[in-house]
Amino acid sequence: MIIFLHALIGMIAFIGAGALGTSFAGEINKLTTMQKWSLIVTVTAIGITAILGLYSVSGIVGAALSTVALVAFEYVCFFKEAKEEA
Repeated sequence: MIIFLHALIGMIAFIGAGALGTSFAGEINKLTTMQKWSLIVTVTAIGITAILGLYSVSGIVGAALSTVALVAFEYVCFFKEAKEEA
């Protein structure tokens, strides 16, 4: 039961980190360097914690899929240049 709760909280944290990152997508260049990197580090740490929780429940496959999702998500939200609105 404790492992299930840990995984559930990890999934909620993963979704929360996604929402946090998404809320700044396209606006990341307006932040100071300290704000930008603290946001990236926070989302990454939450994501890694969630991945470890999912690993304990679903094994290497769940952790690998979550890692790919985290990397893709962070690239799109934090590192991909926003397209200019016409």
